[in-house]
Amino acid sequence: MKIHSFKIDRLPTFIFAALMFVACSNEETVLNTEDRLISTFYNNAISDTTGQLNVVDSAMTDGVIKLSLYAGNANNKIERGDSVYFYYIGAILNSPGINNYFNTANIFTTNIDSVALKCGLAGMTGKGIEKGVAGRNHYIKGLDIGLTMMYEHENALIFFPSQLAYGNNTTGAVPTNSPLIFQIIISEIKKN
Repeated sequence: MKIHSFKIDRLPTFIFAALMFVACSNEETVLNTEDRLISTFYNNAISDTTGQLNVVDSAMTDGVIKLSLYAGNANNKIERGDSVYFYYIGAILNSPGINNYFNTANIFTTNIDSVALKCGLAGMTGKGIEKGVAGRNHYIKGLDIGLTMMYEHENALIFFPSQLAYGNNTTGAVPTNSPLIFQIIISEIKKN
């Protein structure tokens, strides 16, 4: 019987391969957990019988889901490069229940003064309407994609996994691997 010896010079390669396997397994677990959370929230929102959301339409593009609460102007869709003016509330999506989708503890950004004061985000008051360019990497990827799914005067929930937000990074009040949800109200679009 021949015994194979493990050469010490292969040890760094072996350790690297093992670490990559563990990292990929952890990333896959995180994505599966986020997918289940997002899927459950979506199903709960679509089948809402409490009347809290009143979803009128839904769409999905590149991993971003939009639940339209008010349809807006179907003749004026946001295109890449358009200037958009909108109000927003951004929160961490950490519960599949629709009752908790904008729990004040989960809200981390807004440009609506009353929401900022209620959530203790005093530094966010007085910001006024957001003005930006849609689809040009002006915002985090999920929000950028979500804006190009919307119409003038639409009110919608946009939600997406952490890989389209801050990923493995902690950013302000947003922990690592956090799927996000935004309520967006489009005020105006200027075609570019």
